[in-house]
Amino acid sequence: MPRLKPNPTEEASRVVRSCIASNMELYAVSEELLAAKMGKTAKTVQNRRDRPENFTLGELWTVAKTVKLTPVQAASIVLGRPLTSKEVKEFILM
Repeated sequence: MPRLKPNPTEEASRVVRSCIASNMELYAVSEELLAAKMGKTAKTVQNRRDRPENFTLGELWTVAKTVKLTPVQAASIVLGRPLTSKEVKEFILM
């Protein structure tokens, strides 16, 4: 049986989760630290990471600063999809 393609919301959520999780691991940012910076509980942060569509813009700004998202990662989160190499190249040459 063929695999079903996830819906667009799930694809966008995967991009957000991967960008945040990879930088949290890279910079050793715990959920507790992220929660303290956001002014939320660790459980709320965990829920937001599970369902990224529930992040507010202010929370995303705090996350971006705390986990040190690159401009390309931030653009991917906003667009809800990974950027292509052509888009990254154009972004760099702007």
